[in-house]
Amino acid sequence: MRFRDSVIVILFLLPFYPKFARSQEREQSEKIKSFMESCQFSQAISLVELYLAQDSTRIDLLLLKGRSQASLFQYREAIITLQKGIKIDSTNIIVLDELVNVYRQSGDAARAISTCRRISSLEPGNRYFSLQLANLYYSMDDYPQAARVFLALYEADSSSFFVAKQLGNCFNELKHSDQAIRFYRRALSISPYDPFVTGKLVNIFIREDNVAMALYWTQIYLAQDSSYIPILKQSGYCYYLLIDFKSAAKQLLECLRLGDSSKFTMKYLGLSYYKQEKYDTAAPFFRRAFLTDTTDAEVCFYYGVSAYRSLEVDTGLVYLNRTFRLLMPSGQFLSTLYSELADANTSSGNPDTAVILLQKALEANPGNNTLRFKIAYQYDYHLREPFEGLPYYKEFLKYADPKAGQAMNLPQQVSYSDYAKNRIREITGKRGRKQ
Repeated sequence: MRFRDSVIVILFLLPFYPKFARSQEREQSEKIKSFMESCQFSQAISLVELYLAQDSTRIDLLLLKGRSQASLFQYREAIITLQKGIKIDSTNIIVLDELVNVYRQSGDAARAISTCRRISSLEPGNRYFSLQLANLYYSMDDYPQAARVFLALYEADSSSFFVAKQLGNCFNELKHSDQAIRFYRRALSISPYDPFVTGKLVNIFIREDNVAMALYWTQIYLAQDSSYIPILKQSGYCYYLLIDFKSAAKQLLECLRLGDSSKFTMKYLGLSYYKQEKYDTAAPFFRRAFLTDTTDAEVCFYYGVSAYRSLEVDTGLVYLNRTFRLLMPSGQFLSTLYSELADANTSSGNPDTAVILLQKALEANPGNNTLRFKIAYQYDYHLREPFEGLPYYKEFLKYADPKAGQAMNLPQQVSYSDYAKNRIREITGKRGRKQ
């Protein structure tokens, strides 16, 4: 009788079990999410693993575990976890989308793209996934593919500022100026005063030598926000290129008033006054620009000229001489350059030019004693003028390193020193016989 009663009870409760199970799963998920919301990801993972031990096929738990692992920068572990979910259900869009995010965060753009393409094939009409795919291509600098996806999105809906802007960016990177201008202008027709797009558009017009149009777009923006420094700088630069130096100085001084002390602003303020022959006004701006970047030979030059024309002759001389040092390579590099040029000229049958270049190499780097040997050998072997080479052989021996290696490309494999000594004896002997 008891068994029969138990069966009856079980049969009565059976229809309610799935509802109870679902309720229990929701409760478990809420507990995990509460840990995640308070950024206690390690505790969330531990709880997920406890529940997965009861049912390892629960995709919702694998998704939460993968997200928690990714939040702790455990990307490899998160990928493994999410891939387990995909094995259970290969068409689960939510898990695939999370996998895309983890691949992207881990720097594996190629797998992020392939997974995103898989989602797009499952959801061809879903705009979100197409946007994500286009942005992934863009982040990988694959601008042709990004443009292809963005164009499809634009054809479906041309009212998106973001899509128009990104198309402008793609074509700008590809140096397709006409297309870039078209989409940047479209973006500005949707959001007229976007500083990023305005700046990009202005730069293209400057690059295309259409400075008047570049200036036009800066003025449109500045009419509604006259204190935005990047566009003010572009406006000043446009005036400078249009040889309106007074207007250029006015715009750039406004940048300075607003707190901009960048090298660009200081340099072109200096140039704007320099072109007006106001050298005493230009000099301090060039000085500030040069202090920002002491390797800029052009700024150094203009500072030097402005200083001496402002009767600060000593300062002018210092910076003009410094310009020479900035423009000239180091002595060692210059010497190597001359030496390589000499070898090339010797190989091409120009030994007379080669010996001049070797002498310049020695002047640039007097500490390279091998060059003295090479000059001597050039005269002796290639030019057949041994008496011209004799002083260089002697000077080479004077500074010779006793541990010097073997001479290269010589008729006999002897050390530089031994070869020089032999040739000095032979050449001196010939001279004695002639006398």
